[in-house]
Amino acid sequence: MKKFLLLCLLLSSASFVDGEEVALSTESRIVLQAALAEFDLKNYDGGLSMLKELEKKTPDDPFVLNLIGAAYTKKKDFAAARPYFDHALAKVPNFFPAQFNLGELIFLERRYPEALEFFRQLLKANPNSELLQFKVFLCELQIGNTKGAEKAMNEIRYPPDTPAWYFARAIWEEKKGNHQKARELVAGARFIFGLKTTMFDDAFQDVGLDLR
Repeated sequence: MKKFLLLCLLLSSASFVDGEEVALSTESRIVLQAALAEFDLKNYDGGLSMLKELEKKTPDDPFVLNLIGAAYTKKKDFAAARPYFDHALAKVPNFFPAQFNLGELIFLERRYPEALEFFRQLLKANPNSELLQFKVFLCELQIGNTKGAEKAMNEIRYPPDTPAWYFARAIWEEKKGNHQKARELVAGARFIFGLKTTMFDDAFQDVGLDLR
């Protein structure tokens, strides 16, 4: 779940938040894509070095700030990550990638009740987000609310637009000890969605499960 695919999808020439254009220059886009390539190779320090140089030129760019925060999150330096998400959101309050990554940071700090409330509030503003429904499901599991987790899982529509439906059920089956069924669900997701499943690959580890 801590992959950078979501950020890759946002590296277009411009994005819009509540009708406001958030521009991304050609130079910034090139550097961001190069940094993402380094992250894919697990060279987080190298990618961060690129981003920190870009930050000097564009200190208020929400894309740059968000990706630096995401990189620090990946390195588990949560104290360094949070100010970058806060800064991005101060510039563009409804910038979804930074909103989501801030919630992810809270989740990874294992403050599950707080993360649950955060994702629930974000889901109200994005009611069709399967990714947010999935995160609510994970939070409910982590606080031990089985009924709440099952309810959240069943709210992910089928057929889904993302791998969320499959991964939620795979985790649910793995929790019940149905290892083969869990593997089949993940395999089905990968067959249908291909590389889009990379965002969800860490979800088992995030909740203390091993699908290997």
